[in-house]
Amino acid sequence: MKHTLKLEKVIPIEELRQILRNVAFRGLYDSKGEKVRPYEHAKFSFAKVYPLKGIGFPAEIEIGEQRDILFTAQPTIYQTQIEITETVDEFLRGKGIQMTDLREGIQYLWEGRGTFHILPPVIEKHTYSLNNGFIDLPMLLNRFSGTYAKDARGNLHHLGNIELHNFFIDEVSQLAHLDTFNSTAPIMNYGLLYNGDHTFHIICDGAHRLDYALEKLQQPITVLVAEAESEEHPLIPYYAFPVPLRPTIRLSSKKAEKMFYRLERDKIHLLNDIIKKILHYDWEAAGLLVGKLRSNVEIY
Repeated sequence: MKHTLKLEKVIPIEELRQILRNVAFRGLYDSKGEKVRPYEHAKFSFAKVYPLKGIGFPAEIEIGEQRDILFTAQPTIYQTQIEITETVDEFLRGKGIQMTDLREGIQYLWEGRGTFHILPPVIEKHTYSLNNGFIDLPMLLNRFSGTYAKDARGNLHHLGNIELHNFFIDEVSQLAHLDTFNSTAPIMNYGLLYNGDHTFHIICDGAHRLDYALEKLQQPITVLVAEAESEEHPLIPYYAFPVPLRPTIRLSSKKAEKMFYRLERDKIHLLNDIIKKILHYDWEAAGLLVGKLRSNVEIY
């Protein structure tokens, strides 16, 4: 099937940095009820991700002269997305643009589908404190100080608390107590020997572009690293726990998930199931059309 794509705009990196600062959380608010922006106080730099050396070896990200392990929060890859990525890559190569070394944003029109943006894959640099390999949840709660979740009645609940109280899940029914964290959070372990602060580079946007480059093309790929600009403004913790990039669940499409009653290895959300999606990003708030929101979960 022939696809018709048209290049509409190249977004220089400095402009892209400013645009990214307007990305918003889907359901995380400040005390005034305004949506919090994950990159409002972030800085951005380029890095390189390299293909895996073999089974059991981690993917690595190189920043300057230092290499570190690359993590993901989404260990599922969809073939339909890989095919879309390959089509866009072929189109960009025809324009002299290398998807594996993208250092700007691209706006393009896909005839019959609409306008989209493609960016360098975004990797977030997070520092989590570990106690014998377990993430220090009280310290993690401090990162949510001053941020709130809304319930079905529009009430704001402070996420800096270990429990949320009188949380309405619809206009009538409420939970007297709602744990802030997912029940899995206290038992996630990264190795009993590890204590203190540890850095996790987590894939945020571009999992399929990374997979396409590392697996199909077997080439390194340039990525954009987002990290805290200062200790006073750390990044809000990512929506799911970081896990190794491989092994990967490979499905033909998102719809194919319905064939499996329970995927053996899927993302592990940080927050309670009832509020787990509030930390997902709204890219369209920044005018970026990088993909459709897949979730059917209601977010207030």
